[in-house]
Amino acid sequence: MQLRCTALPLPRARRSLRDPRKERWSLKLTRHNGRAGKHGTYNPKHNDRSFEIANSEHIDPERVQQNIYWDCYNGIRSALQPKDVDSLADTFEEVEKLYYKLHYTNFTEKQNERNAKIRHTERNRSPEDLLTSKKTCPEESIYQLGTLESHASPKELFQIATEFMDEFHERFGKHVHILDWALHLDEGTPHIHERHVFDCENKYGEIAPQQEKALEALGFELPKPDKPLGRYNNRKITFDAACRTMLFEIAKRHGLELDEVPEYGGQAYLEKQAYILKRQNERIAEQKKELQEQSIQYVGLLEDCRNQRDEYAELFNQAIRQSEEILKNNEKIKSQENELEELFSQWVDVNDLFNDAVNGSYDQAVLAVSDVGLNKALQETVNEIDQHLEWLMEPERIADFRTRKYAEEQILCLRKNIIGAIKSLLSRGTQFFYIPEVKKAAMEQIKEDSRPSVLQKLHQRQEEINQREQTCTKLKKRSHGMEL
Repeated sequence: MQLRCTALPLPRARRSLRDPRKERWSLKLTRHNGRAGKHGTYNPKHNDRSFEIANSEHIDPERVQQNIYWDCYNGIRSALQPKDVDSLADTFEEVEKLYYKLHYTNFTEKQNERNAKIRHTERNRSPEDLLTSKKTCPEESIYQLGTLESHASPKELFQIATEFMDEFHERFGKHVHILDWALHLDEGTPHIHERHVFDCENKYGEIAPQQEKALEALGFELPKPDKPLGRYNNRKITFDAACRTMLFEIAKRHGLELDEVPEYGGQAYLEKQAYILKRQNERIAEQKKELQEQSIQYVGLLEDCRNQRDEYAELFNQAIRQSEEILKNNEKIKSQENELEELFSQWVDVNDLFNDAVNGSYDQAVLAVSDVGLNKALQETVNEIDQHLEWLMEPERIADFRTRKYAEEQILCLRKNIIGAIKSLLSRGTQFFYIPEVKKAAMEQIKEDSRPSVLQKLHQRQEEINQREQTCTKLKKRSHGMEL
């Protein structure tokens, strides 16, 4: 059986170790064996990718077409090669079913006849039952040259593995039959899945799948011949050691530096899927650690942000309070400005009224001093002032009561002063009083004389009001809430 094929192009390795300028690195060459895992016997669908690969995260769909497959009925083919519609066994699963049917149907039928004779038909089995049993199903070997971090090229692995399987067939092919194998280049590290079955004649001359008898027929001895057959003392251990030696010799012929320290147990004997899961769990653990560290940093940043947020909130609240105070102050300022404007307007009105009254009274006084009708003029002046007072105190006037009262007191004081001034100036003559300098001085004097008396009366009036309010407050307290 010739398994090697150099006509198929192989893709480059992700990380080749062959560099003529540098010393050859030491590689780990592994050959793992197994029949079943925690989910039952190994399924050949994984090897030829005859399943939905979208559900497998560790498989790169874009590199599946780079894989290479071989089986005992169809030979070697590329993953890109279309399937033969006329083939009786197209997939690895169909190949193995066909092989078991052709080679072990006679054994199962004869055994079932013997079971019927001894009335134990519950022991009957079919070739499909042999294919799915952990004791009689094909054994799967995984070949790998290197690790995920550093490995040989796919071409080197292909050449070494196919040479090994050729020599394997020549030495053990009478009782160990290679059914199929697949070179996977769509996962992390290039590797090969190979499946084979052990068989030999039983005591009835029938070919049946049986590992220990097949290895005994090949001449393999127990590792400890003086000890009984058992889990740790069987011919499979001797057989695997011989295969390992043969594999290493072939690799050395290719000039590879290998790590020849054997490994027992642990990762070296894990099946491929278990190894993948372990690597994924390690990566997940690393990612979790990184996420935890990032989470701690994030919590610190979040706490800083919260502190800054609180500070900004306090500053914002202070700004709001300051704005409210500024608005209140503005309202107070506006109110004070309005009061000042109102007071100024009232002062202008009173002052204008006062000036008008002074001018009018002065003119009337000048007329009164004339020789013609002095007394009449004086009486008319007084009457006109009184009319002004009545007009001022009418309710329809715009000025408030306090303002009008203030003007009334000023006019009354002015009336008195005008009468006195007229009497004192009778001897001077009318023309004298119309001299601008004289008139101005006289009017200013009248104003000056009038204002103190008016202000004094205002103060007196204010004191009377205050005393009256205090008296009323005391009476209210004595009455204990009774209405006065």
